Amino acid sequence: MSKITSYKGISKFYFEKILEEIIKIGDLNNDNKKILDYGCGERELQKKLNKKIFNYDVRPECSELDNINNIDFNTIIINHVLMYLSEVEIHDLLTRIYQINPSCTFIIGIGKQNLLSKIAKNLTLNFNAHEGTLLSYNQQLELIKKRLEIVNLKNVYYMTDIIYAKFI
Repeated sequence: MSKITSYKGISKFYFEKILEEIIKIGDLNNDNKKILDYGCGERELQKKLNKKIFNYDVRPECSELDNINNIDFNTIIINHVLMYLSEVEIHDLLTRIYQINPSCTFIIGIGKQNLLSKIAKNLTLNFNAHEGTLLSYNQQLELIKKRLEIVNLKNVYYMTDIIYAKFI
C-alpha cells in the first residue's frame, strides 16, 4: 500500500514547492479548470487552491469519490502516484481517462529518486520515503511518453519533475 505524503517537518517545504509549481504549470487558479486530484492524500492541493476540486484516492478515508468514471474534469493531477502503480495499472488508468475525456490535460509529478533525493530523505529523517515504489523515474517517464505528449516540464530542486501533458 502506498503512503500518504506528509506535509510536516522540513520536507513540508519541498512538497509545498511541488504544489506551487503544479499550480503554476497547470494554471490551476483558472476558474475554467475542473480538477481531479488523483491520489489526493490529505487534500493538500485543494487546501492550497482554496477551491473545490474532485479528490480521489485508493484509500477510502482520503477519497470523496468511489471512482472517477462519472466525474466531469478537464485537468488531472497525478503527483507522486505513478511510482506506486504497475505498468498495467498505469496503462489502464490512462485508458480510462481517455475514455472519460480525451482532451483532458495532465499535470504529473514524478520523483527522480536520485542521489540528491536519497540524501534529502535521510537528512529529513524520512528513511522510508521511497518504500513501496514499483517503477523508477525512467520507467514512469517512458510509460507517460507512450500515451502522452509532454508540453512542458519543470524541475523542482533536481528531485522532482512536474510534467504538463496531453493525449497524443
